[in-house]
Amino acid sequence: MHTITANNGGGSTSPLQVIDYSAELSSRNVTFDLLDGSLGTVYVAPRPRAGTLRLVYQDRAEAHAAVALHKQPASFTYISSDVAEVSMTYALEGSIRLQQDPSVGLWYVEVGFQEVTSGL
Repeated sequence: MHTITANNGGGSTSPLQVIDYSAELSSRNVTFDLLDGSLGTVYVAPRPRAGTLRLVYQDRAEAHAAVALHKQPASFTYISSDVAEVSMTYALEGSIRLQQDPSVGLWYVEVGFQEVTSGL
């Protein structure tokens, strides 16, 4: 089961599935040239996860409600009972995409996310 909740009390959504989960962690290391020709590096922990969630819904109303939920100026908590490691708090990053697949009767909502460390 998957549940996404707006942290401002603005509602929640429970997609049938979250498919094609994709996330990356970007390095924040700083590398610079030293006068002797070698490299100096400052090691910094990577940014939190960023990527795309692809949410699957059976009907149009649920998909449009998920889009409306993500249009709110809030952070969101994603909880997956299927794969606990992907659960997180995130903010919208990039775009929201709505797509219908009439061949199978499903609706897809793609949400760009940036994991955040607090609900602010």
